[in-house]
Amino acid sequence: MLRRVAPVLLLGVAAALTLAGCGAHDSTGQVSVTVSSNAADHAYEVEVFTAETGKMSEHQRVFPGGTASFAGVPLGHVTVRAKDLCPQETTVSNGEVAAVTLTTTGC
Repeated sequence: MLRRVAPVLLLGVAAALTLAGCGAHDSTGQVSVTVSSNAADHAYEVEVFTAETGKMSEHQRVFPGGTASFAGVPLGHVTVRAKDLCPQETTVSNGEVAAVTLTTTGC
């Protein structure tokens, strides 16, 4: 009888931990990037770089006055860049959307 109870008990504990999300942690966040409406009238390739590794984590094309939402960005300090626009730094944290505006002035 004990041999049948142990596997059933183990399976029950594993299912409970899975459903409760024990140990599951999403280590990414979100960044919202707006390109200033004063920028030149063409699309900009907006790139998000992690400060820790210096590698690009996300990129999208954005027109002046437009906003792009980036999800899956690693937590921590990031730099947001687009050619001919001033780069901006921000901190990505869990549960909040970091907002950045790229402009042509203030570099």
